[in-house]
Amino acid sequence: MSEAEASKPVEAVQPEADVPTTQPTEEKVEEKTEQKAEESTAKPEEKSEEKKEILKTTAKHDDANPRNNRKFDPSTREVTDDPEAIRKQVEFYFGDWNFPQDKFMWESCGGSENKPMKVKTIHSFKRMRTFQPYSAVIAALKDSKFLELSGEEGEEVVKRKTPYQPMNASKAKVEAATVYVKGFGDEAPNTQFDLESFFAQFGEVKGLKLRRTNEGLFKGSVFVTFADEDEANKFLKIDPKPKWKDHDLKIMSKRAYCDEKNDLIRQGKIEPNQSNPRKFYEGRETGKGGRGRGGKDSRGRGQDDWKQRRENDQKNGFKDRRGGRGGRGGRGRGRGRG
Repeated sequence: MSEAEASKPVEAVQPEADVPTTQPTEEKVEEKTEQKAEESTAKPEEKSEEKKEILKTTAKHDDANPRNNRKFDPSTREVTDDPEAIRKQVEFYFGDWNFPQDKFMWESCGGSENKPMKVKTIHSFKRMRTFQPYSAVIAALKDSKFLELSGEEGEEVVKRKTPYQPMNASKAKVEAATVYVKGFGDEAPNTQFDLESFFAQFGEVKGLKLRRTNEGLFKGSVFVTFADEDEANKFLKIDPKPKWKDHDLKIMSKRAYCDEKNDLIRQGKIEPNQSNPRKFYEGRETGKGGRGRGGKDSRGRGQDDWKQRRENDQKNGFKDRRGGRGGRGGRGRGRGRG
């Protein structure tokens, strides 16, 4: 579940699917390979420095009740009527980072049609319930420069002043402004809020997404999207590197992270993510969903099938099994899903 989904009304969130029992998390595999990669590329002078290892996750999947894998709980926050905090949260829902990938918001507003949405519906979102009373939400939105408020008292609606416009280059710009940071340990009810506050000190943050396993368990890493690529690069160049609770963090651009992961997959050091979970963006869904019962993916393959395929590829000298130029005689499939 994305941060956007976590903020929806309870009734709008789809129920979690059943998950297989006693599965190791993807984090364990990733930790080992990343640690080896870091050790092999470390400079001699860096090895002599005293460092605290990055925090690692220790939580286990709750197979009896998968919903417990997510610790996020905005109800632990104190009730407030802070107008700035209210505007910031509602503007986030309608903002260019969240809006195109939030299926509930997109469909409720008709995407670029910019249909108004009931403020009462927004006020029912989990993160909005700490903003009380309802009249404080209305008062705060009246001063928004980004949103337009209208409607009779008690039946107010809100929409963007300027409709969202899909742009071919917008997604690429978001990716370029996004960084990968790992080393936050296990999730607590306030982890999302704590990390938002942590990264806010380094620049304007458009969005922060906790990375999770297919079962919803926090991996201890996040994708953080800054205002633009320049802001992201400033964060990447900070020296000394930021720490979390006096522990080191692994910090890199999202592009570099994806390249590193693809390299490790090609080398056979980590298992590719075969579940290909569904993703929503600008009214379209991609992916084929997660594994079904028994750990099988949508093609009926087990978790260890990739190892057998890799061994066969190694024996065959990595010759294409289907001929052509890399995929059903076509032009290939690029560099993998990452």
